[in-house]
Amino acid sequence: MAALAAEHEDSEFNVTPGAAYVVLVLAAVILLHPTAFIMVKAWATSSSFHHGFFVAPIALWMIRTTNESVAPSGSSLPGYLIVILGAALWLFSRAAGIALTEQAGFITLLIGMVGIVYGAGSLQRWAFPLLFLYFMIPFGETIIPALQTATAEIVIALLSAIQMPVSLDGYIITTPAGDFTVAEACAGLRFLIAAMMISSLYAYLSFASWAKRFSFLAFALMVAVIANGVRAFLLVLIATLTNKEWAIGPDHVLIGWLFYALIFLVLVLVGQKFADKTPNEWRTAEVEKTNEPSPWSAVPALAILVFLAIYTSMLVERPVHRETPAALTLFNAPGWRILPPPQNWQARLSSTDRTVGATYKNTSHTVYVSVGYITHDRADAELVTTSNRSWDGRYWSLAGQHKDAVYLFGQSETANFSLLTGPNRRKLATLTGYWLDQEIYFNPLEVKFAQMKAKLRGDNPSGGVIILAASYSTAPQEAVTAIRAFTSEVEEFDAWLSRNSGR
Repeated sequence: MAALAAEHEDSEFNVTPGAAYVVLVLAAVILLHPTAFIMVKAWATSSSFHHGFFVAPIALWMIRTTNESVAPSGSSLPGYLIVILGAALWLFSRAAGIALTEQAGFITLLIGMVGIVYGAGSLQRWAFPLLFLYFMIPFGETIIPALQTATAEIVIALLSAIQMPVSLDGYIITTPAGDFTVAEACAGLRFLIAAMMISSLYAYLSFASWAKRFSFLAFALMVAVIANGVRAFLLVLIATLTNKEWAIGPDHVLIGWLFYALIFLVLVLVGQKFADKTPNEWRTAEVEKTNEPSPWSAVPALAILVFLAIYTSMLVERPVHRETPAALTLFNAPGWRILPPPQNWQARLSSTDRTVGATYKNTSHTVYVSVGYITHDRADAELVTTSNRSWDGRYWSLAGQHKDAVYLFGQSETANFSLLTGPNRRKLATLTGYWLDQEIYFNPLEVKFAQMKAKLRGDNPSGGVIILAASYSTAPQEAVTAIRAFTSEVEEFDAWLSRNSGR
């Protein structure tokens, strides 16, 4: 066996670990190209994710700082386990249509491939740079509402502390100078991601222990969230004191960046206080060379990638030929008049095949209804997506959330109502429901899980989105009451579905 290995090593077909890894990465990009394309597109088109282009080069640089005395060593088994985990995460997420975890699965595959061709020792040695690769994922948009809430609460607390009259309605802050909205762009997502990336790099260079690294990252995360709230407080304070002559134009951005630069300086100064005195020693220490994995161990990993591509093409994303209804009919609701849709609000249903809307009115309440239908879930027509929601981000914006019990099509459960603000300080409470085949859902994750199960077995049922909205003046409960009154009298869902599907 030893002679055979030596003969193979001297042959013209010898493959270096680096070459094997490049082949695997190229195979992953080609075979799982929809995932790679979505990530790169986000890096190129969103200012929040331009950093994605620099993550891999930075990780490679971090690895090279430890590479001088490290040779491939150890078993490939941990790498295979990570690849299998990444493959499962990618496949299930692809079927469910959850881009975040799908991309996490893709990055996990790339990390596991390192363990396959370079061995378990390299996985351990390069753990921090490899984990750094997860910054390539365009993540964070789902936490924007939470960041908006945190920012608004910090602004209110600080303004109240200096005895300034202030009130908060959702994400709208009112001071003597007028209203200030904590918009999505003010949530601080870009600063949070930048702070975490820079802090990660700093932690790697300055600390030898994982405890210190993660403690510093946790500190940086806390500082970033609080700092964004303080920044918003300063802008509202300056705008209020100057009667909106300052801090609402280009100077708004300038003040923000100057403040962020100060925060980064604070993070560095705090890090220096606790940094290890000789951080290079642990990065250049000799590592004992054990059994070296063969670069040909990458072949099974390549087979896994091929399997993912074939299974996805033949089952998860197999072509569906299903006709879209020529038109959708409206719900029947005895006692309610059906009027045209409202002129000043319309749900955003751009990721559906067919839509219909109306205003329902009885003697006591008015409810707006928007319905979107898809023949099957796919890239340009998804059920759960930011393209299907009750606000457009231009005239209407999300102002908060409200949990309450609701009854719809025979189901009663607690659901999340989105609270919206629009022109002339109008307020709406909206309820979003989904159906897949004949099942009704209020929880988006339940929809994704149902889609995953269906697609993994080669099925892709039709479905849709139902958005109900009602106005309120003081408390969301007013709108909830109106929506409850409508849903308690609307026809059975099966009857409406049969009418629109021709069954």
